[in-house]
Amino acid sequence: MTAGAQTAEDLKNTTEILYLPCAKLEDHPLRLRYYTESHLEELVLSIRETGLLEPLVACPAENGTYRILSGHYRIRAVRRLRWKHVLCRIVNCDVRTSAVIYCTSNLLTRGLDAMEESHIITHMVSEEHFTLEEIGKLWGRSKSWVSRRMGLLVHLQPQLRKDLTMGYLSPRMAQELFRLPRGNEQERVLHLIRRNHLNKDEAAHLIGDWLGMDEEGKKRMERKTFLTETTPVSNGDILFAREQLNICVQSVTRMMDVLLEPSWMSAVPAGDWRSFQRLVRILRCKVENLSFERG
Repeated sequence: MTAGAQTAEDLKNTTEILYLPCAKLEDHPLRLRYYTESHLEELVLSIRETGLLEPLVACPAENGTYRILSGHYRIRAVRRLRWKHVLCRIVNCDVRTSAVIYCTSNLLTRGLDAMEESHIITHMVSEEHFTLEEIGKLWGRSKSWVSRRMGLLVHLQPQLRKDLTMGYLSPRMAQELFRLPRGNEQERVLHLIRRNHLNKDEAAHLIGDWLGMDEEGKKRMERKTFLTETTPVSNGDILFAREQLNICVQSVTRMMDVLLEPSWMSAVPAGDWRSFQRLVRILRCKVENLSFERG
């Protein structure tokens, strides 16, 4: 556990516990709007069966409201269950300390994805004036790692940031791509990487070559086929793919049953519904592209 995480735990252990109205709890400004739907659904089922085992952590804000420091998934889960009040641990702290607690609490519970890390680090540097060394010490990381995470938000094309958030792009690959200028260059090279199934090291080599090319050279590269032969697919690969596809079909089938239930639909928060619609659009696009590639 890092020193920052230990500080957050110490603060949490010296606070009071209150039942607060769910309507008075607001998101922390460091929190991204994106939520993993599968994790949220699992949490709803868990709370329905066993109750809320861990209180939310919040600090007083303006106009009698409270800002969530830890528990953004939990508050959304209990709202889906139509709870009116929820158990909270109240921490009295300043804005800078609240950022420390927010970061360390999430690192201790569920972890953060790469874009969450980038968003938080950038905010902490620009708004709370943390240094890269302070953030690195807080998270148990190097200064160069902190700098690279900031680069995802600063240098990466918006569409690629969405792919990273949705899990379609790895952080390591994204870090290679933001060596390129934002805009069409990143998307052109990512298309080459995906088309030719390049790993991170191969992609890094390609990007190094791309940076030294003129436009004609880049066009020649886009016409080139990197792979000389098709990698054979093993029986194990086929069985694994079939198993995963069956799981997907079962999940979508269950979701369709839920969508056809009017009482459930009326209880879905607007933000969750928009997130689901966005995911459906992305999935449809991916499936159509796969179908085209398979002929």
